[in-house]
Amino acid sequence: MGELLDFYKGMDLSFLQQCQEEGMVLRDFDGAPRDPLQLAKECGVNAVRLRLWNSPEHVPESGGYCSLPRTLEMGRKIKEAGLDFLLDFHYSDYWADPAQQRKPKDWEGLSQEELEQAVFRFTRDSLLTLKEGGAMPDMVQIGNEIRSGMLFPNGEAPDFRGLARLVNAGIRGARAAGGPGLQVMIHLDQGGRYFYLEEWFDRAMENGLEDFDVIGLSYYPFWHGTFADLKESMEKLAARYRKPIILAETAYAWRITPQGFIDRAQERIAGFPASPEGQRRVLELVMNISASLPGRMGRGIFYWEPFCVPQSGVGGWAENMGLLREDGSLMEGMRAFSFTRGQYRGGRTAKVYQPEEQMAPVGGEISLPAQVRVLHFDGTLHSLPVAWENGGETACARPGRRLFQGRAEGLEEPVRLWVTVQERAPQAENLLQDPNWDEGFVRWDMEKSGGDVTAELRPEFVDPFPAPPRNTLRVESRRNFRFSLSQSVPVQPGRYRLEAEYQGADTTNVDVKLFLEGCGSQAEAVVHPTEHEWQRIAVELEAEAPGVLRAGLRISSPPVYGCVRRFALRRAEEKEE
Repeated sequence: MGELLDFYKGMDLSFLQQCQEEGMVLRDFDGAPRDPLQLAKECGVNAVRLRLWNSPEHVPESGGYCSLPRTLEMGRKIKEAGLDFLLDFHYSDYWADPAQQRKPKDWEGLSQEELEQAVFRFTRDSLLTLKEGGAMPDMVQIGNEIRSGMLFPNGEAPDFRGLARLVNAGIRGARAAGGPGLQVMIHLDQGGRYFYLEEWFDRAMENGLEDFDVIGLSYYPFWHGTFADLKESMEKLAARYRKPIILAETAYAWRITPQGFIDRAQERIAGFPASPEGQRRVLELVMNISASLPGRMGRGIFYWEPFCVPQSGVGGWAENMGLLREDGSLMEGMRAFSFTRGQYRGGRTAKVYQPEEQMAPVGGEISLPAQVRVLHFDGTLHSLPVAWENGGETACARPGRRLFQGRAEGLEEPVRLWVTVQERAPQAENLLQDPNWDEGFVRWDMEKSGGDVTAELRPEFVDPFPAPPRNTLRVESRRNFRFSLSQSVPVQPGRYRLEAEYQGADTTNVDVKLFLEGCGSQAEAVVHPTEHEWQRIAVELEAEAPGVLRAGLRISSPPVYGCVRRFALRRAEEKEE
């Protein structure tokens, strides 16, 4: 216990006990059975994170894991292996994350003052038990991903006064057990969105948040912004608050399967292939971004639950997010943990963002991009001029798929742009009334979970001016929320297609769905938001008899924003442009 490591190459292994007791055998690259902690250490891992639940026996789904006795057992093994130990206090009997911060059953009904005392005593006494058992952590988290608060409703943001008092109680409990040498982390999600993080820390500090040592962030590239966003966010946080930063949670997929944790849309948002090599490359990239911060303020990463084996029919995280094959042997991503600051790659190219495929009508012209974006391993984005090899021919003379190629100085791989040329087709009638909200929401049904939810129209003026604006609906809340917007439309039998464009932030337990329901049926499409581009989402439904279709969008989410525009409900049999 004491100083921070120069660079953390950590793992959250909170599921390890359960996996081993269920029969998992971890194997090295050659398939030989090994002790997980010793093998991890040999691969470069130098720290382990564990979560602690208050009384998981109150929640049957927990299996009793992550209790204090089990944490003591596992913590002792971590210390005996010579690894640093990060303890994550959830202050809940089960999962705590941006969407759920449930009080432990034993703390229900406590007043604010009583709850603060409970937090203090639980933190102090848990650490003293671990200390006496030879498993004292080197660092503790006061709460898990607490951007939306903790111990709802007492510590639910935007009540930062109540939240700060609870966090302070945890900090005092940690200091009482571990003294000033115990490192204290504040852990938030949204690692790539500085505007959320700055607001949280400023508000918490204004309301008396006591001194802490480390900023912990969750960063998953399919949820929390681009790698360049992460770089910017970490640099600004370090400059503003003068605290070292650790990515307390990160991970990436090694394959896409029907039952896996992320899908093709999220793979596209992340920008790297879901493959063993792609997984390793993402890990190396986030390590390099962390190492790039001035003054060694970036202190490394923890991979969330890498030691899990895919099991037939189970799906979920273990299906495609761990670092183990079906036989329990290590995959390529594990080699990323050999990283040291001396291996920092800085200005080397990590990825070339090839131009998005274009659609064009016959007789139209292709607009070839003048530049291509390149991501370096330090997280910076650069634009390089492209010399196209088509000889200036950009006319779309006939239908088909066409490839344009070019070269950018310093890049080995060519720049490629695919274009699909198609005949113009008449656009089917949009059955929704006032889809641009020119009359406000009078023709729409809107439901909000509370007064904190804002639904604001934002006009965008497009040429030819002064044409009517194209409206975007922005939905946001300062606390966890639900929102729906829908319209009921009379229809005849047939197949119908609802489309909309969506853009916004994402994180754990964001649930956005486009839906159609009525005429004896219902259908929905899951939306995976990204704030860097508009996504066209569609869902179809077969109306077997005349009736009324309800078409719209539902959001259930922690405090993030979302934008939607261009709703259209049409007969699916009719072709669109």
